[in-house]
Formats: sequence, structure tokens, C-alpha cells
Amino acid sequence: MQLDLLFVLSIALTSIAAVLLAVSMLNLARFPRLPKVGAVTPQQQRCSILVPARNEERCIEACVRSLCLQDDPNTEVIVLDDGSTDATPEILARLQREFPALNVISGQPLPQGWIGKSWACDQLSKAATGDILLFTDADTVHAPTTVRRTRVYMEANKVSLLTMVPYEELGSFGEHVVIPMVHTLYFAYLPNDLVMHNPSVSFTAANGQFMCFTREAYRAVNGHESVKASLVEDVFLAKEVKRAGLRISLVDGSDAVSCRMYTNAREVTEGFSKNFFPATSYSIPITVIFLGHLLSTYVAPVAFLAIGMVQQRTDIIALAGAQLGALAIIRGAISYRFAMPWWHILLAPITGAWSFVIGVNSIRWAFSRRGATWKGRAYSQQGTHHA
Repeated sequence: MQLDLLFVLSIALTSIAAVLLAVSMLNLARFPRLPKVGAVTPQQQRCSILVPARNEERCIEACVRSLCLQDDPNTEVIVLDDGSTDATPEILARLQREFPALNVISGQPLPQGWIGKSWACDQLSKAATGDILLFTDADTVHAPTTVRRTRVYMEANKVSLLTMVPYEELGSFGEHVVIPMVHTLYFAYLPNDLVMHNPSVSFTAANGQFMCFTREAYRAVNGHESVKASLVEDVFLAKEVKRAGLRISLVDGSDAVSCRMYTNAREVTEGFSKNFFPATSYSIPITVIFLGHLLSTYVAPVAFLAIGMVQQRTDIIALAGAQLGALAIIRGAISYRFAMPWWHILLAPITGAWSFVIGVNSIRWAFSRRGATWKGRAYSQQGTHHA
């Protein structure tokens, strides 16, 4: 009876992996890229490039410099210093002297009920004068043609919100293991065509590292104020845009923007713990189901393979091998499409196990008195306070 149950479970889990593989192959062929552009031409609409920055001394100079050197003839760059206590203000002051058009503003105190990033973006939107609002993180670096390519894509596809997957710079082992799970969610769980062409809010994906709105769309959904209490502001803001009947698109921007999200395993774990549970709107059932999925789809086949070898069950060995093979192909496709190392094909089980730990930690944080902590602030389900 146990052996029969093991066989049934193996069939079911291999089928799930096969579906994820099929979606990945579709996205490998269909995931859009930003278009190439030719000579610089005058632009009537102004693009406001908006950067929230809090304690970003590691990366702020490279980011701002790349934005100030955009070859688009009608842009403005505004950086909001959100109470930084490191060298960020000094770096920005020096960059202002080098780039007189750079506008650096000081953030106002965080109001009750707001998440720090959304509050910073709200202030930036009010300072912006452009018809296009590009919100990008301080740890990104942009190719000189990024804004022009973004304009061309949005105009050609009548997109109200363009968001992208940048090239992720990975250093530590923890970064290599965990960060590609985000790409897996984009690539294996949702046919990308549905993001732009299906009006259902369920088919929504976004990346807060790069969110480019038409001003009309941003105003139509009341901007970041509509997601002021959400730690996953990017996805929920994209859902508001789609709910308003407007078109969004998630593109492969790995040849236009690069990003170093975190620099070590601790930062990776804490950063994703901040977002995991809130991404489900603090739904225990949804989160528990997904945690079970992580274990069964990514970790269990290793155990099944070992059991099959011990019990000399060639059917179980074959099914577990097929599941691990499908996961390896998915990771290989992601590595190919988003310029990641080939050896990531070996990491799927470790990624699943580490993501499971992050999910459990995210739940623990949410129900603790302190809540999730990030950049000197603590966020609980009950409110926001300074750590």
C-alpha cells in the first residue's frame, strides 16, 4: 500500500513539474524584450525618473550616474533621500554638483499606516513634472538607451505600465540559490502573454525595481497611496492598474538594467522574508499551500529518488529523475534567458528548501510583536514603527 501511494504521489508531482516546464518553454519563446532603438529624436513627453533612497551608499552613485547619462533628450532625475543615516546624502550632494539638473529632495517623516517605499514614491510623484513616471530602485544601473527603449515599447504596445526583469548580479551562494526563485515565478507559473493581453487581475506580475507608468494611469489608480500599507507594493499596484482596465507588460530587461539586490545570505533571507507572507495578503491557507508546494515539487523528488534507490524501485527512480530533470531544464531556460550561470540547473531543490524556510520565517515575523524589519523600520500587520 505504501509503495502504491509513493507511486501515485510521484506521478502527481511529476505531472506538476511537467506543467511548469511547458509554461517555461512557452515563455522562453514569448517573453518580450525591450526593442532596439536608432538615432536620438526629440521627445514631446517628458519622462521623470524617480529614485527612492534610504541608506544606499553602496550603490546610489552608480545608479544616479547611469540615470543622469541617459541619452533621452527629455528626462528629469529626482532622488528622494528618505532619512538616510549613512553617506548617501553626501554622495548625492556631490552628484548634484556634477549634474546640475539632478534634483535631490528630502523625504518627510513616515506617516502612520504607510510603508516607507510607497511613501517615498508618493512624494516623488508629487515632485515630478513628466508625462511618464519611471520609478526605479537605488540598487539598479541603467544602460544609456533604457528610457528611449522603454518609451518605444510602451507606445508601440499601448502599455500604461511597463515593468521589467533586470539582469541580477549575484555574488554570494545565497544570492545564487534564492534570487532565481523570483525568475521561476515569472517564468514557470504564468504565461507572460496573459499579463498584457488578458484583462483578469489574476494574471498580473510586476517587479518594483523598474515600474514605468503613464501619468494618466498612475493618477487613475491613485498612485502609491492605493497600496500605502503593502510591503509588496509593486504587484498590488500593478493589479490596480489592470483593475482599471489598463494594459501592463512585464518584459525581459536584462540587457538594459542590472541590479544587485542583496550581498549575502542574511540579506537575501531577510529581504524575501519581508515580502513572502504579505504577498498572499497574509493568507494562512494560501501561504501554507504554497509552502507545501515548495517542499513537494522541489525537495521531495530528491527524497523519492533516494527511496527508490534503496528499495530498488525503477519506476520511482524514473519518475523522480524525470521531475528533477524538468526542474533542471526550467532553471536552464531561465539561465539562458536572463544571463545566469549554467550551474543553476543543479540548484532547484536547494532553492525550494531555502524558500520554504523564508516562508516560515515570514509568517513568524508577521505575528511577532516587532514585525518584519527593513532599513531601520519595523512593519507588523498592526502598523508601522521605527526599529
